[in-house]
Amino acid sequence: MKWKNKLFLLTLIAIKLVDEPAPEVTIAQGTLIGKISSDGTFFEYLGIPYATTNSSTRFRAPGPPPSWTGLFKAVEESSSCPQNSFFGVIGNEDCLKINVFVPALNKKSLPVLVYIHGGAFIFGSGGKSLYGPDFLVQKGVIVVTFNYRLGLLGFLCLRIKEAPGNAGIKDQLAALRWVKKNIGAFGGDSNNITIMGESAGATSASLLLISDAAAGLFNRAIMQSGTSVSNWSINRNPVWVASLLAKSAGYETKNPKELYDIFSKMTYQELTALRAKKPLQLFFDTQLLHLPCVESTIAEEEPVITDLPFNLYKNISKDIDVIYGSTSKEGFLLIAGDTNETLAERHGRYLFASDLRFSSDEEGFVISKKVENFYFGDDIINMSQILKVAEFYTQLYFEIPAIFETECLIDKTQSKVYNYIFNYSGQRNFMKLRSGYYNEPGASHADDLFYLFRGSLIPPIFTKQDKKIIDYMTTLWTNFAKYGDPTPDWTNSVLKWEPSKKHNMKFLYIDDVPKIGSMPNNDAFHLWKNIYDKYRKTDI
Repeated sequence: MKWKNKLFLLTLIAIKLVDEPAPEVTIAQGTLIGKISSDGTFFEYLGIPYATTNSSTRFRAPGPPPSWTGLFKAVEESSSCPQNSFFGVIGNEDCLKINVFVPALNKKSLPVLVYIHGGAFIFGSGGKSLYGPDFLVQKGVIVVTFNYRLGLLGFLCLRIKEAPGNAGIKDQLAALRWVKKNIGAFGGDSNNITIMGESAGATSASLLLISDAAAGLFNRAIMQSGTSVSNWSINRNPVWVASLLAKSAGYETKNPKELYDIFSKMTYQELTALRAKKPLQLFFDTQLLHLPCVESTIAEEEPVITDLPFNLYKNISKDIDVIYGSTSKEGFLLIAGDTNETLAERHGRYLFASDLRFSSDEEGFVISKKVENFYFGDDIINMSQILKVAEFYTQLYFEIPAIFETECLIDKTQSKVYNYIFNYSGQRNFMKLRSGYYNEPGASHADDLFYLFRGSLIPPIFTKQDKKIIDYMTTLWTNFAKYGDPTPDWTNSVLKWEPSKKHNMKFLYIDDVPKIGSMPNNDAFHLWKNIYDKYRKTDI
């Protein structure tokens, strides 16, 4: 009976903790209060405005964050930034909000992990539905997530003062400045900040790493399945892309001022709903429309991207330690919608994008045939070759660009660069399940996220091995955030994850039994390196 009474008392305490407010925190904008997480292990401060955006700052850098009097209740997540969904346009324009998650047994000067969400620059948010911080916070770090503008609102690039480009990246910059200024009030160490992103979020982190505007705002970076030197990361013809979107609304112009006038008069719902398709051309570019761009020099406008990322990486001087990685079968997600008809569109076109330049079309076709033979031999590219198409996507879009960036950092800086391949296939490989290739070995694009974040919308499926992988990955990631080393010498790690060296890249292969190995797909790397060394386009 005594044990039943104790259990009842503990249950009451647990219920009380759910509704218990977190400690008040005073920052530059005012005083706020959060809430304790449902399990009582961390404090949540949700929906804090870190900058402002409305129709007056549309397409431009955000305004300063608002201040308030009284007590700001940071207990509810904000809506996402505007984006398309199955239910139409969701979110609203006043969306620049940040969330801070702090271990309840808080010590002073905790390391800080700032996560930049992915979503092809058109969808997603920093909300707990996907990015529940539980696994990471339990390892003694503060986790920060946030929203940034997407689609046309975040990435219209007309290279004029009214729409200089990269508003979404400038939101990320504003969020980092907010963290640098305010995280000390939450118990964080403003001199120990690690940025972390996946897919478009990793591309964003890569861009911030080489941007002068972000200098001094973070100390380390983790890039998962995304880089800025990949062929899909930069909009190389932004005014043309904007004209395609305007045409979908019935307007015919390529004049930047006229395009701005058209878009500025639309509601954010109308802007977000605009859709267009790039006409198929000789180069095989992706259909992504809303991407970062290289900005023009404009008086009184702070640029974040001043040159092509590869040029910036070749001249980088920041010594910032980095983790780069990809999943072993990134391409599963990209082939999910392919058919014989979509694959047939590749016939008669290059098997690479317009970040390459050739002296003639004939030269380009010779190189394209070399790529085709490497991946497909003499076979026609159709659904019988779909797994080879996935391999092609994996290497061209993700795996090889991460190695290119690694080479630049090792060559130009004193940065420690750690490389990994995520190959584990467990019950939480939800993206592989969604792709339709669940019975194939390996991990699809974004599968690794579910071993780092809990997520309220993610089914609570865990095998014993899944839990081991979650513990393993979150330990590596938080050790890197704390010490700049995923496996410090004093830890009990069975494997020592060493940084890559020039001409000696080392990869951690994350699997049922993790192992250290050499570069994956060495022949593919040399194929693409030879092509890019000779034909990479280095001017805008």
